[in-house]
Amino acid sequence: TLARKKKGGNRKEGAGIEKPGKNDILRGRGGYTNHHPGNIKFRNTARALRADYRNVDTTRQEKFAISVELVNRVNAYGGKFLEKGKDNLWHEMDEKAARRKASQVLREEKWD
Repeated sequence: TLARKKKGGNRKEGAGIEKPGKNDILRGRGGYTNHHPGNIKFRNTARALRADYRNVDTTRQEKFAISVELVNRVNAYGGKFLEKGKDNLWHEMDEKAARRKASQVLREEKWD
């Protein structure tokens, strides 16, 4: 049997944020997250790394390193990876969840 992950298990400890900053990346679907300035900047930052990530000769280890590099670039310009909690506040995702979000945006073709 597979163990189910607890909802909210991707978060760092700490208080929630009412209003995300302009460099923050919001996890979620729809217009609000897609049009948030931080998500737009995140996708633009990812574009510079996407060709290497998608190259057929790129190994899994290299793809992992590229996604870590994207997270590092976001952190360098002051962005945080946030998800909305049941308390209706935004909470920072842990490093693993942030890296998975980076991998997802590197794979997406929608934003090419």
